[in-house]
Amino acid sequence: MKTPQNTQIYVSTSQAAKKLGLSVGTVQRMVQHGVFKAFVTHGGHRRILSTSLQDYCAQQGLSTASPLPATQEGRICILHDSAHPAPALTTLVQWPQITVMTHPLDLMDLDAEVNALFIDARISWLHTAPLHLDPARLHNTHLVVYNCAHLPAGSPLTSSPQLSLFEGDISTDLVYGYMLCNRHAQEETAAHH
Repeated sequence: MKTPQNTQIYVSTSQAAKKLGLSVGTVQRMVQHGVFKAFVTHGGHRRILSTSLQDYCAQQGLSTASPLPATQEGRICILHDSAHPAPALTTLVQWPQITVMTHPLDLMDLDAEVNALFIDARISWLHTAPLHLDPARLHNTHLVVYNCAHLPAGSPLTSSPQLSLFEGDISTDLVYGYMLCNRHAQEETAAHH
């Protein structure tokens, strides 16, 4: 049976993730939950209908004209406990340099280009099997553990040389404050050279 020629445009989950500032795993789960109109190729890859992505961006108030710009602050990832939704994440997910993750598989997308990783201490699996937080891969990454009152004694996260603890929940002020401090430190370093 012949099918009509398909003139629709599709994007990969990695292209959509880059556009939205999310991890590939998060976009894949969004496809599974019907957020985007998509299909799975014979090879198992998800392809998202570009108009579906554009509609989502319009609903979220995101620009669809071009890919989100990179910034001098570098990439910042937030690993948040999905059992405890935080209102700030709705805003933070729209910032171009922020990637929000809620699932262990999202950590597979981490690379050495991550300047800071904000981690919710309420994520229990991080304290028992933090295999995805490979110190060799993230040796230049600053770890900021928020909700630190929930950080168990002996957690492998405490062995990081670049660790900051924060008692409160994730907030736009916390992330923006980190970005301002980071920018100030970069400017001072540049001024001394």
